[in-house]
Amino acid sequence: MSHTKRHPSTVCVQGTHAQTSGPAVVPIVQTSTFVFENQQQMLDSVQGKSGGHVYTRWSNPTTKSVEEKISALEGTEDTHILASGMAAISSAVLGLVKGGERILSSDSIYGGTVQLFNKMLPHNGIQVEYVDTDELVDHLADSGDKYKLCFFETPTNPTLKIVDIREIADAANATNTISMIDSTFGSPINQTPHKLGIDLVMHSATKYLGGHSDIVAGTISGSREIMANVRSAAKLLGGTMDPFASFLLDRGIKTLSVRMERHNFNAKYLAERLKKDQRIRKVHYPGLPSHPHHAVAKKQMHGYGGMLSIELDTDLEKTGKFVDSLQVFLNAVSLGGVESLASIPALTTHYGLGEKALREMDIAESTVRLSVGIEDAADLLQDLLSALDTIV
Repeated sequence: MSHTKRHPSTVCVQGTHAQTSGPAVVPIVQTSTFVFENQQQMLDSVQGKSGGHVYTRWSNPTTKSVEEKISALEGTEDTHILASGMAAISSAVLGLVKGGERILSSDSIYGGTVQLFNKMLPHNGIQVEYVDTDELVDHLADSGDKYKLCFFETPTNPTLKIVDIREIADAANATNTISMIDSTFGSPINQTPHKLGIDLVMHSATKYLGGHSDIVAGTISGSREIMANVRSAAKLLGGTMDPFASFLLDRGIKTLSVRMERHNFNAKYLAERLKKDQRIRKVHYPGLPSHPHHAVAKKQMHGYGGMLSIELDTDLEKTGKFVDSLQVFLNAVSLGGVESLASIPALTTHYGLGEKALREMDIAESTVRLSVGIEDAADLLQDLLSALDTIV
């Protein structure tokens, strides 16, 4: 049988290895501990010599099989799956950055990450410096050896700004800075940052990777050398992925490629039509030629994703009425599932950040974030138009 390299859609379904026997579906190894024949066998596993599993907080066969699949999609040597995206970020940061060192971050990132950076890291002597997303590359390139780690998102949450991934990777390499991206909005189908030189690729696997709004999970991928420190921190912090959740994540990934095709199509369809509606001030979607970073997105992405944000030409009260009037779009946080969701960032993901911080992120009170699912595009458009009619 030929060992031709598999394309992403095949990897999503079957992984990288031909299966000749055994179960067609990865089994759920629902156990906390593992039994050994003797002390030497246990010691070899504890020391990592045998590759055996000791304790599910450290590793688990079900989880490991999904980690290998994600590594194949991302093009990395190793992946670690944790119990949430925030567990992935905190394990990576605390495993790689120590007190007295500094992190450079773009200013347009997930609100939970901002809270971690602002409230928790200073207690550990780690300072985070924020810079405008559009100035991130130049600031990093001119930083010398000032930063231990550079953290950024692209596309950003929630205004879909795009950062040039290769330029960040080159600037980080030139300044001896570890580069880390939150690639959740992109998914491994739409972009593969490690192949463009980024050291660590993080996902909230709750979103597109899982795809069905029924698990909470996070992933971090990179070289074995860097990931060794991440894994050590994760082991101590204890953000362990449950084996059954790992099984559900693997099941979700099987349809990731085909789901992303529909997410990409639906979001672009809506963005093109909503841009023409005078009741909407702005449509944030990198697939639109009018998007300020469209050229960069076109260069580094294979699809533009299922996320878009709109800024209504109204106030917060009527924005709330708009969201409450939606029937196909569900009034809920999170994103990346098969069902479409709508939320107001100022009241959810970025709640409590303050007017100045929101303005710097280009988030208005009337900004609505839409996670476009895989329903019929015409139904989604009609739902949005009908809700707009209620606030005129």
